[in-house]
Amino acid sequence: MKIEANDETAPLEATLTRRSMLSALGMVGLGTIASACSGGASVRTSPAGSLAALEEHASQISMIGAGTPVNPGKQTISFLLVKGQGPLVNATASVWMAKDQTSKAAGPFTAAWYPLLGYEQTHDTSPRSPLAVGIYSVDVDFPSAGIWTLACEVTSGTARSVGTQAVPVTDATVVAALGGKAMSVPTPVASTLHGLEEICTRTPPDHMHYISLEDALKNGKPTVVSFATPLLCQSQTCGPTVDEQLLVFEHYGAGRANFIHVEEFLPGPDLTPPPATPKNLSPAFKAWGFTDEPWVIVIDATGVIRARLGPGVAAAQQIDAALSPLL
Repeated sequence: MKIEANDETAPLEATLTRRSMLSALGMVGLGTIASACSGGASVRTSPAGSLAALEEHASQISMIGAGTPVNPGKQTISFLLVKGQGPLVNATASVWMAKDQTSKAAGPFTAAWYPLLGYEQTHDTSPRSPLAVGIYSVDVDFPSAGIWTLACEVTSGTARSVGTQAVPVTDATVVAALGGKAMSVPTPVASTLHGLEEICTRTPPDHMHYISLEDALKNGKPTVVSFATPLLCQSQTCGPTVDEQLLVFEHYGAGRANFIHVEEFLPGPDLTPPPATPKNLSPAFKAWGFTDEPWVIVIDATGVIRARLGPGVAAAQQIDAALSPLL
């Protein structure tokens, strides 16, 4: 979802060109949705090796991913694939990239599929999108700033489907940039059920509020921190993301790493979250400066950001792959 920073009375909304379709699927706010590609009836001839050529004679899918800017260099891009009204699960997917539709595209890069198992395993009852059953992820190296286009090709026998996604790449500093220092801010801490319910919208509340982010960044351990609001998340992917983080927490425990959930909208003593507007964002979420969610940030023992997963759902396997080298 994207925060409309210029309207403090408006709900958090994504700037999506096909918002009504995603709303029906429970996916409003995941990020920028690139136009889906179709080509079964196409007769044009495009330059060989271009994205336009890849799209020719391919059926239509939607590639739903992040529209948040990234810096040049190696980046992890996660996305969902949708065909018709449902998710495309565990498909053989290859990704290509180019700055325009007609120049030669780089690739293919194999996209990995990660199932999302945390929702059932952690007994979450927070809202969940019907699309939040798994995530595709690919590492790509953006050589320069600009608007780059990713094209994902799915093959099944001789049939091909293609979808595209625009990725803004900038030389400017982005929020939670890889290699940058994590921002040290206090976050609420609780251990009792009522105390947790005051600072967490997940149902039931999670236990990743046992240490303040400010203190975690001082104790010499790596830290995994999520920025999410399970109850109020328009994309309904915040709960599944926190659940995936919980699986990693349960595997390693607090002794080896810090695990923190930064709630966006604090329920308070009456256990009623405020309206989901930028004005009501929690202090820690405001301090970091995110304009969308959910995010999972993995930080090493010296406070340097080593992984930036989001906006959108992150899988336990992705989080574990980023954390394990830091232990």
